[in-house]
Amino acid sequence: MGEARWAGFPATVLHPGHIVGPGWAPLNPAGHFNPSVFTQLAAGGELALPNLGLETVHHVHADDVAQAFEHALTHRGAAIGESFHVVSPAAITLRGYAEAVAAWFGQPTRLRFLPWPEWRATVTEAEASATRDHIEHSPSCSIAKAERLLEYRPRYSSLQAVYEAVQWLIQDGQVHLPGR
Repeated sequence: MGEARWAGFPATVLHPGHIVGPGWAPLNPAGHFNPSVFTQLAAGGELALPNLGLETVHHVHADDVAQAFEHALTHRGAAIGESFHVVSPAAITLRGYAEAVAAWFGQPTRLRFLPWPEWRATVTEAEASATRDHIEHSPSCSIAKAERLLEYRPRYSSLQAVYEAVQWLIQDGQVHLPGR
């Protein structure tokens, strides 16, 4: 970035959140990528979350990432030498995310909260590692700079972007609905 500012090297950095959309397995409400969490919520099953489920995740639709690249090119003068967060307008908590997903399927939200060491024992090592990485960072990024300098206007909220991805997972047979 220093070379961009001082020597005119044409560099811009875009920091996307958790990219989702059709064809993408979204980061789920438990903070990892196993699509069975969506099946569990669709069936009204109980979902264990680490801690109190108040950590945040911040999704972005792949189309909105593409939009940011286009805007960085069309606003080249403002973009060079800068970095921008490219996410939806607002992050969501794991708890709020689980509640929304259960509601999509007309199910009550049945959550159980476990301290990290207990929760960690309920999932695979890979799932625990992904969740730990996400909840330690608990991302919640501002798009104000991208809005101001690039005219970035995401079309999707986090939940809208995830909903579209989950619908694709259902059609692809990775998420199973009760009675189907």
